[in-house]
Amino acid sequence: MDYLKTFKKYQKKINPASFKFVPIRKKYEYFIIIPAFSEKDYIQKTLESISNQNQLILNKLLVIVVINNLKNDNQKVIENNLATYKMLNKLKFNFELIIFDCFSKNNAFKKNNGGVGLARKIGMDFCLRFSKINSLFFSLDADTIIHKNYLDIIIEKYKKYNFCSAVVNFKHRTSSDIDLNIKIKKYENLLKRIANNINNTGSPYGYVSMGSTIVCTSEAYLAIGGMYPHKATEDFYFLQSLAKYNQVYQIKNQLVFPSSRAEQRVYLGTGFRMLSDNNSFNDLIFKEEGYKSLKFIYDVMQDFWEENEKLICNKFKLYDEKIFNFMIEHNFINTINKIKLNTKNKSQFLKQFHNWFDSLKIYKFLKLYVKN
Repeated sequence: MDYLKTFKKYQKKINPASFKFVPIRKKYEYFIIIPAFSEKDYIQKTLESISNQNQLILNKLLVIVVINNLKNDNQKVIENNLATYKMLNKLKFNFELIIFDCFSKNNAFKKNNGGVGLARKIGMDFCLRFSKINSLFFSLDADTIIHKNYLDIIIEKYKKYNFCSAVVNFKHRTSSDIDLNIKIKKYENLLKRIANNINNTGSPYGYVSMGSTIVCTSEAYLAIGGMYPHKATEDFYFLQSLAKYNQVYQIKNQLVFPSSRAEQRVYLGTGFRMLSDNNSFNDLIFKEEGYKSLKFIYDVMQDFWEENEKLICNKFKLYDEKIFNFMIEHNFINTINKIKLNTKNKSQFLKQFHNWFDSLKIYKFLKLYVKN
């Protein structure tokens, strides 16, 4: 990828509102991007956990907080955001901080065009203008605490493994609500178990999709066309795009500590499930049979990638008719034909197959094996 050429093309799509901010330095090595939605009671602790990082790294870091809401959001949210904005402008930190006003009357997001995805995108797009090709973007949430060695460890891993993107291990903090702690622990363990099971099948999508754990290079961000401003599940689609670009590296150190607060913000988000009844996780409890079938698909594609598509489908049918029906429903034969025409070897073929049989398809497939 021609970085400068791609950047100039992408720059035309960057929100003009961000151009009024001018950081102290022309270029930075590291950026932390934090969307904030009604976070007055939480964000100061998040920023203080950043201030505890290695000062030599903080000298090369720019932190972006994007305070946001929709134009028609609850008045309490808007007032909280205004109070957050005033508070942050009074506080002093040992790192450079820029605060975006995406909450006031003239700057709030439109009803059908807003949310945490757009907030992350605005922050990351801004950072592109002051980044180098190998600068790192760290995505955090406004109620997340980071380990005192968060930056040191991730940067060390980056220098050693030269990843394009990564996810960091996490652990939700406990709260005074015992029942909530039980639910969040159950949910966290379930997410990690699903990711591990998918990873063991040979899939490149075996990671937990959580916005506050994502790290990527500016080059990778630019290569995938930035973040699509989804209102929900933006982290899922962002990581999926990064995984299609290059393997997502998994940092096993527990460095991110999200809040356990239960707030009903986004349908299917963590808070939504915490507020739901005890059966809110049932749609994510997959039978072992599902993971075995997923592994079988990868094994067949690995061993028989040059074979006729109908022969491959027949193998699926003989093993489990659910696989066969799923593939037919998703136009497998025509897709594989096209992939073969556009690839020269096994490695290219398998990469394109994984790009097609992506994280979204995996979860749709596993839904066939939900425990009753």
